[in-house]
Amino acid sequence: MVPYFILILILPLSLFADEKLRLIRADILENISVNGQPIQYLNGNVIFEKGSMIINCDKAFNIEKTGQGSMMGNVKVVDNNRSLVCDSLHFDSPKNILYGFGNTRIWDDDYELKSDTITYYSNIDSGITHGNSELKQNKQIITSRSIFYAKQKEEDAVSYTAEGNVLIIEGERKATCGKAIYKRKDQTTLLTINPQVTENKQTISGNEIILLYKEDLIDNIYIPSKARVKTYVQGIKKQKISETDDLKSDFVNDLAGNSLKGFFFEGKLDSLQVEGMASTLYHVFEDSIYQGKNIASGDTIVMQFLENNIDKIIVSGGSRGEYTPDTTSSSIEGPIIYSSEIIKYHVNQEETDLHGDAKIHYTNMNLDAGYVNVNWVTNILEAKTKSSMDSSFNSISPTIIEEGRDPMVGNAMIYNLSSKKGSVTKGRTSAEDGFYTGSQIRNQDKKTIFIDNSTYTTCDLDDPHFHFASNKMKMIDDDKVIAKPITFYINNIPIIGLPFGIFPHKAGQRQSGWIMPGYGESSYRGQFVDGLGYYWAPNEFWDSKLTTSLADRQGLTIRLTNNYRKRYAFSGGIHLETKQHFSSSVLAQDRDLLKLGDNVKSDYVFRWNHNQVMRNDQTFRVNGQYYSSGDYNKRTGLDIERRLNQQAVSNATYSKRWKKTNNSISINLSSKKDLMVDNKIDPNDIYYQLPTSLGNQLTITTNTLPKMSFRHGQSKLFKTNAIDKKWFHNISWNYSANLNNKMQNYYQSVENIINDSTSEYIWDDSIRTKTTSLITHNMSVNAPQKLFKYISINPSIQFKSDWVDRTYSLSDSSNGAVESSIEKFGFAARTIFSSFNLNMNTKVYGMFPIKIGNLHSIRHVASPSIGYSYSPDYTKDLFGKNLGYFQEYTDENGESAFFDRFSGTPAGSTPRQERQAMTFSLNNIFQAKTMDDGKEKKLELFSWRMNTSYNFANDKFPLANLSSSIRAKVAKKMNLDLSLSHDFYKFNHETGQRINSININENGIPTPRLINARLSTGFRFEGNRFGTKTDKEIQEDSTANSNDLDEPSFSKQSIANNRKLSTGKLWSTSLSFSYSINKANPMNPNETFWMSSNTSLQLTRKWRMQYNARFNLLNKDLVSHNFSIYRDLHCWEMSINWTPNGYGSGFYLKINVKSPTLRDLKLEQRGGIFSRRANF
Repeated sequence: MVPYFILILILPLSLFADEKLRLIRADILENISVNGQPIQYLNGNVIFEKGSMIINCDKAFNIEKTGQGSMMGNVKVVDNNRSLVCDSLHFDSPKNILYGFGNTRIWDDDYELKSDTITYYSNIDSGITHGNSELKQNKQIITSRSIFYAKQKEEDAVSYTAEGNVLIIEGERKATCGKAIYKRKDQTTLLTINPQVTENKQTISGNEIILLYKEDLIDNIYIPSKARVKTYVQGIKKQKISETDDLKSDFVNDLAGNSLKGFFFEGKLDSLQVEGMASTLYHVFEDSIYQGKNIASGDTIVMQFLENNIDKIIVSGGSRGEYTPDTTSSSIEGPIIYSSEIIKYHVNQEETDLHGDAKIHYTNMNLDAGYVNVNWVTNILEAKTKSSMDSSFNSISPTIIEEGRDPMVGNAMIYNLSSKKGSVTKGRTSAEDGFYTGSQIRNQDKKTIFIDNSTYTTCDLDDPHFHFASNKMKMIDDDKVIAKPITFYINNIPIIGLPFGIFPHKAGQRQSGWIMPGYGESSYRGQFVDGLGYYWAPNEFWDSKLTTSLADRQGLTIRLTNNYRKRYAFSGGIHLETKQHFSSSVLAQDRDLLKLGDNVKSDYVFRWNHNQVMRNDQTFRVNGQYYSSGDYNKRTGLDIERRLNQQAVSNATYSKRWKKTNNSISINLSSKKDLMVDNKIDPNDIYYQLPTSLGNQLTITTNTLPKMSFRHGQSKLFKTNAIDKKWFHNISWNYSANLNNKMQNYYQSVENIINDSTSEYIWDDSIRTKTTSLITHNMSVNAPQKLFKYISINPSIQFKSDWVDRTYSLSDSSNGAVESSIEKFGFAARTIFSSFNLNMNTKVYGMFPIKIGNLHSIRHVASPSIGYSYSPDYTKDLFGKNLGYFQEYTDENGESAFFDRFSGTPAGSTPRQERQAMTFSLNNIFQAKTMDDGKEKKLELFSWRMNTSYNFANDKFPLANLSSSIRAKVAKKMNLDLSLSHDFYKFNHETGQRINSININENGIPTPRLINARLSTGFRFEGNRFGTKTDKEIQEDSTANSNDLDEPSFSKQSIANNRKLSTGKLWSTSLSFSYSINKANPMNPNETFWMSSNTSLQLTRKWRMQYNARFNLLNKDLVSHNFSIYRDLHCWEMSINWTPNGYGSGFYLKINVKSPTLRDLKLEQRGGIFSRRANF
């Protein structure tokens, strides 16, 4: 590129090479020679001429031969209308290049250029300046370190390239950069290297700036990347100390983006458009007082100006912004975050318009609308459904959501950001599951809302099935709704009117209030009121619920439930219940509530549970129960689980873990009471248990005071971090110690002598007590290893030591015969080697390449295992030592026998049978591999498990029964479980006992005898509505939420199934069968065969029916069954449950509003057990 430039530059110069620099005059002419070169020395009024160019100076040196001349002192060059002055000049005449030095200045009618030095090409009117360059043209002043310029013919200004600290001044506008290029023909100026344009306290910057002029006035500006506009403003910023300390401060409004286009009118900035990740920051003032700052962003931002000041800012494309108020001067509490399709700021009016899908978030308030206007001076917000700016914007009804409140919707809305008060025209809001409407909704303060011409309903239809209407309604947040007067409508038909109505309004939180009762009448209970009470929730940590039941033929029931909870600390509850019912001896017609105290049966129940999690891995749990009557649950329970509960269990447990050392302790106090024990010793009761021998016991209560446990978990005996571990590094051990103190109260059987020859055993009704103490130590060591990489071997050994506070010994008569045992108190210890075990197992894989359809192959995984276990007989010496756990004596037949000193103690009997057994087991798993769309899938076909053992220490029956089980799942619809038990030994039908002889067939092959078998299976059928897929989604109706009061139920399973709504299933039926046979005694086999069924039929999308039944197939007997029908009535629902027979027979009909808020709006009808017992 450079050679071509030189060629173009030299070519015109050569055309004038014949023109020479001629001396016109000089006061002194002197010819001298320098290095043989003749030189003219000229002094005084020197004038040169070349063509139309005249050069004046004080003195000069001229070499005529080469055409080189140097001029000094008041040098002036005039060429037509161009002039050049400088301190000194060198003129290369052949090339027509003038080199000016010192205070150079060149000008004509259109421009003026000053600099320290200049290189001037006279033939083409161009040049290069260096040092303090300054160019003036077209009302512009350009200064820089150097300027290259050129002026074309017929142009009235020069084109230039300025470099180094460039400054362009045009009136009040200033531009600075590292390099500026101006093209006169295009009237464009390119600013590069940190360019900036400043005017009226506004600075525009970017990667580069392009200025376009029209008739010498700037017309537009373009920045292709990294555009930024800063505007500097002043305002008064209030101080927190006092008004006299207010300071005048400088603020910077900022506009940034990828690119910028600026447009000018008559040389003044009219608008700016920033595109690509555009953002803006501007500050808001009221009477020069600083109010806050607005930050906005979007795809495009347009800034419009009026009289050099920002008038409007328009943000579009993903528009969002945030207004942050000044805390010292603004009454707005916090930041305001907003967004819309287009954001329009009216800077002078200090207003903001949000057009299309407008959203505002302010402290605890959120607003959605089609259009929003915000006045930052008055802090008034106005919202409307649709923006008039663009018809394509969607209509969005103004919706405001405040924290702790439900959404409020209307046609128009006004909201004060300072006072947080507002009003909604034709508004609609919700609270919990209810909906409120009104001609106008307005808030008085943060907690109170007023509604004119209001309605309330829990039906979500625009025309609800039912509603309450009121002229005036007052909603108190987290409290209640008061309406007066109020009228109840069903299908817009007025049903009943009341002077006022009160509804709860807690937004899902617990709320105090009265619990409305249920009313009814039955032949057994008479007229009754169930569930009347009060719920009190004073704070978030605890609540209390008191409910009562009153029946004029039954009596009074009171329940008090208190729950408490502190998050991350503890929780629990205390339940108190009493029933003051008429005694069963009082006839129904003689029962009078006023005389209840004369013939009353009083029952009391107390329950307490507490759960506490403490620091450092500590827990504390308490569960306590007390019943004043043993048959309380049986007499009063509605569901079968409660009626069958015959024990009261109380316990308190503290536990602590040390994770690093793998240690833990626990301390437990417990008490267990048999609620039916008094019935079991009463000969006239159906639960009476006949004692079979002298000394039989029935436990009344068992108290553990206390039970303490310490445990060290599995740990390596030889710890190491080495990668290459030795075999002994796998040895691990664990240890545990338990202290158990028990106190038991019990009844004991005694012998009742009827006559000299007859006696019987009866229960002594006196309560006896015994206490026992036991400390048990357990320790085990195991060392798992691998043999040949495929065989796992695991030897283990267990030790146990029992410490007791008493033992038993024999008492001998005078003739040496054993009469009885004597209990001896005092410490005694028994340490035994529990067992030694050695197990080996491996896995063997087999593959059967069977290709049928999608079936690719069948895999068989066999897991054989063989083991050995040993435990000694402690009636014999162990390692040559008698441990003294048994006393040897001679029995009545004169044979040697052993008496266990620890039998009857909490430690239990001492092992007296040696065991040396080999165990064998084989697990088989069959899997199918299929190919589906090129993907391999694995399906479980079935598993088959077998095991048996052989005890070498047994003289009789050393071979254990062969147990086997098969489990399969067929087509993902049916489960099949088969378990079998076979006996290898023969059975003597004459004696009814087993024979110590293997059962073999005619061929001498052992044929194990089947003694036990159990087969169970279950499958499910279902059908979908036409055009629907299999429905996996389950929707629960609202009755599942009513769990704070006991609802009538026949079983939890049936109720759960009844509350499931299927959106696609038409019907489903599940059947399960269970068959078992026990032939341990072939002469007296025991056989059972049960079937259970559950059928659900979705008659329509609203009607559903369910039937459950259980059958004894052997006796062909229907054991139990029940029906349930459910009807979805949109915002109402109906349910019918019926059990035709049995102890829990009865029916229950209920029609109610689904909403839990209006759960007392219901109609109920009961029969059977539900009419005899309180339902609350």
